[in-house]
Amino acid sequence: MQLSLSASLCPALRLPEFLHLAKEAGYSAVELDRTGSESSPAHPDFSVRRVREHVQAAGLRLSGLKIRPLTGRKADSDERNLGYNLRQLEWDIHLARALGLRTANLCGGARTEEARADLRAGVQQLLRRIPDISLNLGSAPGTPVQGLADYQALVPCLDPRARVLLDTGTLLGTGEDPLRVTQVFGRRLGLVHLRDGRGAEPLPFGQGDLDCDGLLRHLQQVEYLGVLVVELAPSEKPLEAARQARQYLERMRSC
Repeated sequence: MQLSLSASLCPALRLPEFLHLAKEAGYSAVELDRTGSESSPAHPDFSVRRVREHVQAAGLRLSGLKIRPLTGRKADSDERNLGYNLRQLEWDIHLARALGLRTANLCGGARTEEARADLRAGVQQLLRRIPDISLNLGSAPGTPVQGLADYQALVPCLDPRARVLLDTGTLLGTGEDPLRVTQVFGRRLGLVHLRDGRGAEPLPFGQGDLDCDGLLRHLQQVEYLGVLVVELAPSEKPLEAARQARQYLERMRSC
Protein backbone atom coordinates (compact mmCIF):
# COMPACT_ATOMS: atom_id res chain seq x y z
CA MET A 1 0.00 0.00 0.00
CA GLN A 2 1.45 3.32 -1.11
CA LEU A 3 1.22 6.47 1.01
CA SER A 4 -0.05 9.64 -0.64
CA LEU A 5 -0.40 13.16 0.80
CA SER A 6 -3.64 15.10 0.41
CA ALA A 7 -3.60 18.81 -0.38
CA SER A 8 -5.97 19.30 2.59
CA LEU A 9 -2.90 19.95 4.77
CA CYS A 10 -2.00 23.21 3.03
CA PRO A 11 -4.89 24.48 0.87
CA ALA A 12 -3.27 27.89 0.39
CA LEU A 13 -0.17 26.49 -1.34
CA ARG A 14 -0.02 26.54 -5.11
CA LEU A 15 0.82 23.33 -6.94
CA PRO A 16 4.65 23.67 -7.17
CA GLU A 17 4.92 24.55 -3.48
CA PHE A 18 2.64 21.73 -2.39
CA LEU A 19 4.56 19.21 -4.49
CA HIS A 20 7.84 20.41 -2.98
CA LEU A 21 6.44 20.01 0.54
CA ALA A 22 5.20 16.47 -0.21
CA LYS A 23 8.59 15.49 -1.62
CA GLU A 24 10.43 16.98 1.35
CA ALA A 25 8.16 15.08 3.74
CA GLY A 26 9.10 11.79 2.05
CA TYR A 27 5.97 10.99 0.04
CA SER A 28 5.99 9.42 -3.40
CA ALA A 29 2.45 10.43 -4.38
CA VAL A 30 -0.08 13.23 -3.87
CA GLU A 31 -3.84 13.63 -4.10
CA LEU A 32 -5.31 16.89 -5.43
CA ASP A 33 -8.65 18.60 -4.88
CA ARG A 34 -10.59 20.12 -7.79
CA THR A 35 -12.17 22.89 -5.69
CA GLY A 36 -10.73 22.98 -2.18
CA SER A 37 -7.18 24.25 -2.64
CA GLU A 38 -4.87 26.52 -4.62
CA SER A 39 -3.06 23.42 -5.90
CA SER A 40 -6.16 22.45 -7.88
CA PRO A 41 -5.35 21.14 -11.37
CA ALA A 42 -8.19 23.38 -12.61
CA HIS A 43 -6.35 26.51 -11.41
CA PRO A 44 -6.53 29.22 -14.10
CA ASP A 45 -2.73 29.65 -14.05
CA PHE A 46 -2.00 25.99 -14.86
CA SER A 47 -2.82 23.98 -17.95
CA VAL A 48 -3.21 20.21 -17.80
CA ARG A 49 0.16 19.89 -19.47
CA ARG A 50 1.83 22.11 -16.86
CA VAL A 51 0.23 20.13 -14.03
CA ARG A 52 1.62 16.90 -15.48
CA GLU A 53 5.04 18.49 -15.94
CA HIS A 54 5.14 19.83 -12.37
CA VAL A 55 4.20 16.44 -10.90
CA GLN A 56 6.77 14.65 -13.05
CA ALA A 57 9.51 17.18 -12.27
CA ALA A 58 8.88 16.71 -8.55
CA GLY A 59 9.41 12.96 -8.93
CA LEU A 60 5.94 12.25 -7.61
CA ARG A 61 2.87 10.35 -8.80
CA LEU A 62 -0.67 11.70 -8.86
CA SER A 63 -2.73 9.13 -6.96
CA GLY A 64 -6.17 10.74 -7.12
CA LEU A 65 -8.41 13.74 -7.65
CA LYS A 66 -11.38 14.89 -5.62
CA ILE A 67 -13.98 16.35 -7.99
CA ARG A 68 -17.05 18.50 -7.40
CA PRO A 69 -19.92 16.94 -5.40
CA LEU A 70 -22.79 15.17 -7.09
CA THR A 71 -25.54 17.38 -5.69
CA GLY A 72 -28.11 17.09 -8.48
CA ARG A 73 -28.35 20.91 -8.45
CA LYS A 74 -26.92 23.95 -10.19
CA ALA A 75 -24.32 25.75 -8.11
CA ASP A 76 -25.37 29.27 -9.10
CA SER A 77 -29.14 28.99 -8.52
CA ASP A 78 -29.57 25.82 -6.42
CA GLU A 79 -32.14 24.70 -8.98
CA ARG A 80 -32.55 20.95 -9.17
CA ASN A 81 -30.94 19.99 -12.46
CA LEU A 82 -29.18 16.63 -12.42
CA GLY A 83 -28.20 16.80 -16.09
CA TYR A 84 -26.40 20.12 -15.60
CA ASN A 85 -24.57 18.83 -12.53
CA LEU A 86 -23.50 15.67 -14.37
CA ARG A 87 -22.07 17.71 -17.24
CA GLN A 88 -19.88 19.50 -14.69
CA LEU A 89 -18.74 16.21 -13.23
CA GLU A 90 -18.03 14.75 -16.67
CA TRP A 91 -15.69 17.70 -17.26
CA ASP A 92 -13.94 16.94 -13.94
CA ILE A 93 -13.63 13.24 -14.77
CA HIS A 94 -12.12 14.00 -18.17
CA LEU A 95 -9.69 16.32 -16.39
CA ALA A 96 -8.70 13.36 -14.19
CA ARG A 97 -8.27 11.17 -17.28
CA ALA A 98 -6.10 13.81 -18.94
CA LEU A 99 -3.88 13.71 -15.86
CA GLY A 100 -3.44 9.95 -16.22
CA LEU A 101 -6.04 8.79 -13.70
CA ARG A 102 -8.76 6.22 -14.21
CA THR A 103 -10.65 7.06 -11.03
CA ALA A 104 -12.13 10.08 -9.28
CA ASN A 105 -13.39 10.80 -5.76
CA LEU A 106 -16.70 12.48 -4.99
CA CYS A 107 -19.37 13.02 -2.34
CA GLY A 108 -23.11 13.68 -2.54
CA GLY A 109 -25.23 16.75 -1.88
CA ALA A 110 -27.60 17.47 0.99
CA ARG A 111 -28.92 14.81 3.34
CA THR A 112 -32.34 14.53 1.69
CA GLU A 113 -34.23 11.83 -0.18
CA GLU A 114 -34.01 13.95 -3.32
CA ALA A 115 -30.21 14.21 -3.11
CA ARG A 116 -29.92 10.51 -2.30
CA ALA A 117 -31.93 9.64 -5.42
CA ASP A 118 -29.87 12.00 -7.55
CA LEU A 119 -26.64 10.54 -6.18
CA ARG A 120 -27.73 7.00 -7.04
CA ALA A 121 -28.94 7.93 -10.52
CA GLY A 122 -26.03 10.26 -11.20
CA VAL A 123 -23.31 7.75 -10.33
CA GLN A 124 -24.94 5.17 -12.59
CA GLN A 125 -25.20 7.63 -15.48
CA LEU A 126 -21.59 8.76 -15.16
CA LEU A 127 -20.30 5.20 -15.15
CA ARG A 128 -22.36 4.35 -18.23
CA ARG A 129 -21.15 7.42 -20.12
CA ILE A 130 -17.47 6.98 -19.23
CA PRO A 131 -16.80 3.22 -19.18
CA ASP A 132 -13.05 3.30 -18.45
CA ILE A 133 -13.20 4.98 -15.04
CA SER A 134 -14.29 4.14 -11.51
CA LEU A 135 -15.74 6.44 -8.85
CA ASN A 136 -14.84 6.42 -5.16
CA LEU A 137 -17.86 7.47 -3.10
CA GLY A 138 -16.89 9.33 0.06
CA SER A 139 -18.77 10.05 3.25
CA ALA A 140 -19.30 13.53 4.66
CA PRO A 141 -21.52 15.03 7.39
CA GLY A 142 -24.83 16.33 6.12
CA THR A 143 -24.69 14.34 2.87
CA PRO A 144 -26.58 11.20 1.78
CA VAL A 145 -23.61 9.10 2.90
CA GLN A 146 -22.50 9.62 6.50
CA GLY A 147 -21.88 6.12 7.79
CA LEU A 148 -22.21 2.38 7.37
CA ALA A 149 -26.01 2.25 7.10
CA ASP A 150 -25.95 4.77 4.25
CA TYR A 151 -23.32 2.78 2.37
CA GLN A 152 -25.32 -0.42 2.90
CA ALA A 153 -28.43 1.20 1.44
CA LEU A 154 -26.67 2.66 -1.58
CA VAL A 155 -23.61 0.71 -2.71
CA PRO A 156 -25.26 -2.67 -3.51
CA CYS A 157 -27.53 -0.85 -5.99
CA LEU A 158 -24.62 0.65 -7.91
CA ASP A 159 -22.34 -0.55 -10.70
CA PRO A 160 -19.30 -2.43 -9.31
CA ARG A 161 -17.09 0.41 -10.54
CA ALA A 162 -18.66 2.55 -7.80
CA ARG A 163 -16.30 1.96 -4.91
CA VAL A 164 -16.26 2.92 -1.22
CA LEU A 165 -13.91 5.70 -0.15
CA LEU A 166 -13.11 4.91 3.47
CA ASP A 167 -12.60 8.34 5.06
CA THR A 168 -11.63 7.73 8.68
CA GLY A 169 -11.91 11.38 9.69
CA THR A 170 -15.48 11.91 8.52
CA LEU A 171 -16.58 8.51 9.79
CA LEU A 172 -15.18 9.17 13.25
CA GLY A 173 -16.75 12.61 13.21
CA THR A 174 -20.22 11.09 12.76
CA GLY A 175 -19.66 8.41 15.42
CA GLU A 176 -18.97 5.60 12.95
CA ASP A 177 -16.23 3.01 13.43
CA PRO A 178 -14.01 2.85 10.30
CA LEU A 179 -13.05 -0.73 11.14
CA ARG A 180 -16.69 -1.78 10.94
CA VAL A 181 -17.06 -0.21 7.50
CA THR A 182 -13.88 -2.02 6.43
CA GLN A 183 -15.25 -5.35 7.65
CA VAL A 184 -18.46 -4.93 5.66
CA PHE A 185 -17.09 -3.34 2.47
CA GLY A 186 -13.46 -4.45 2.49
CA ARG A 187 -13.70 -6.09 -0.94
CA ARG A 188 -15.23 -2.97 -2.42
CA LEU A 189 -12.84 -0.37 -1.05
CA GLY A 190 -11.54 1.91 -3.77
CA LEU A 191 -9.53 4.26 -1.59
CA VAL A 192 -8.63 4.93 2.04
CA HIS A 193 -8.26 8.43 3.53
CA LEU A 194 -6.51 8.45 6.90
CA ARG A 195 -7.11 11.17 9.46
CA ASP A 196 -6.49 10.48 13.12
CA GLY A 197 -8.97 12.61 15.00
CA ARG A 198 -12.48 14.01 15.01
CA GLY A 199 -13.40 17.13 13.09
CA ALA A 200 -10.66 19.42 11.85
CA GLU A 201 -8.42 19.46 14.93
CA PRO A 202 -4.82 18.96 13.73
CA LEU A 203 -3.79 16.03 15.92
CA PRO A 204 -0.59 14.07 15.20
CA PHE A 205 -1.13 10.48 14.12
CA GLY A 206 -1.28 8.16 17.09
CA GLN A 207 -2.83 10.76 19.41
CA GLY A 208 -6.41 10.75 18.16
CA ASP A 209 -9.34 8.36 17.96
CA LEU A 210 -8.26 6.21 15.02
CA ASP A 211 -7.06 2.68 15.71
CA CYS A 212 -4.44 2.79 12.95
CA ASP A 213 -2.92 -0.55 13.88
CA GLY A 214 -6.29 -2.31 13.83
CA LEU A 215 -7.32 -0.65 10.58
CA LEU A 216 -4.09 -1.59 8.81
CA ARG A 217 -4.52 -5.21 9.93
CA HIS A 218 -8.07 -5.24 8.58
CA LEU A 219 -6.91 -3.78 5.27
CA GLN A 220 -4.32 -6.53 4.98
CA GLN A 221 -6.95 -9.17 5.74
CA VAL A 222 -9.21 -7.94 2.94
CA GLU A 223 -6.16 -7.72 0.65
CA TYR A 224 -6.51 -4.00 0.04
CA LEU A 225 -3.62 -3.03 -2.22
CA GLY A 226 -4.66 0.53 -3.01
CA VAL A 227 -3.43 3.91 -1.83
CA LEU A 228 -3.46 5.21 1.75
CA VAL A 229 -4.04 8.96 1.54
CA VAL A 230 -2.82 10.95 4.53
CA GLU A 231 -5.49 13.63 4.94
CA LEU A 232 -4.36 16.13 7.55
CA ALA A 233 -6.11 19.28 8.71
CA PRO A 234 -4.29 22.57 7.97
CA SER A 235 -1.33 23.02 10.27
CA GLU A 236 0.97 25.88 11.24
CA LYS A 237 3.86 23.46 10.57
CA PRO A 238 2.67 21.47 7.55
CA LEU A 239 6.03 19.91 6.67
CA GLU A 240 6.51 18.63 10.21
CA ALA A 241 2.93 17.31 10.38
CA ALA A 242 3.22 15.52 7.03
CA ARG A 243 6.57 13.96 7.92
CA GLN A 244 5.38 12.80 11.36
CA ALA A 245 2.27 11.18 9.87
CA ARG A 246 4.33 9.33 7.26
CA GLN A 247 6.85 8.10 9.81
CA TYR A 248 4.10 6.92 12.17
CA LEU A 249 2.24 5.03 9.45
CA GLU A 250 5.41 3.43 8.14
CA ARG A 251 6.18 2.17 11.64
CA MET A 252 2.66 0.77 11.91
CA ARG A 253 2.93 -0.98 8.55
CA SER A 254 6.28 -2.56 9.47
CA CYS A 255 4.98 -4.06 12.74
